[in-house]
Amino acid sequence: MAHYDIFREQMAIRYPAYGHALWEPDPGELYCPVEVGDVGYVREGRFHRLFNALLSDDHPSHQIFGVPEDHEPLVPNSSRHIDSGTLKPNHYCSTGTDMMLNEPDVRAIEPEDFPQVSFLCSRRRGGAVLSLPVEAHREDTVARGDFGRWIVKHIYRWFAFARRLGLGIEQMEEIVLVTGYHRTKSWTNVAFLENQADVQISFGVNVVDGPDPSLKWHHSPNRIRGAVLHWGPDGNLTVC
Repeated sequence: MAHYDIFREQMAIRYPAYGHALWEPDPGELYCPVEVGDVGYVREGRFHRLFNALLSDDHPSHQIFGVPEDHEPLVPNSSRHIDSGTLKPNHYCSTGTDMMLNEPDVRAIEPEDFPQVSFLCSRRRGGAVLSLPVEAHREDTVARGDFGRWIVKHIYRWFAFARRLGLGIEQMEEIVLVTGYHRTKSWTNVAFLENQADVQISFGVNVVDGPDPSLKWHHSPNRIRGAVLHWGPDGNLTVC
């Protein structure tokens, strides 16, 4: 199994309420950050947005791919259907993944501190870690029934639209309607590969608070065994 599928599967088993864990959460230059109502597909751990079911066909975000034929926006019965919250900074580990660290907090207490943390996976089926040095913003729709009925009503049209775009989508089940998301400023994803022995990984993070907050990850290649690691970004953090 590919590392991004191991990451998704293992995180879903341990944290089913958090949805589909993306190996590559950065939308890149082609797409906007994920929003509730986005319709798209996941490939190699990244969500690819096609359009947003809540928005009209002339919305500026639809200029890349357009919208399906006879597109009509989804209008939930409740106009205030978005519930928001936060996911606290922490190390989110799959079952069978043990954490070993000297500093119990993922954040640096002082700018010169650089806490190190190690993870050991004992499962032959693989494991995963999502490390958040800063909080993640959460949004979910409470209109799950409206969203569910909408995708059932329009899935054939959405699938035909995706096929016409020539994106390699072969099954209707690949189409995703986003009902919620977590977004964060920085993260590290770890996938422990299957059928590996003595798998372990170590890394550190330094978060500096203040008027110009910044963050720096530190990963040692010689401390990665039987695992794949992906992180981003370093540098200054924009406070919203």
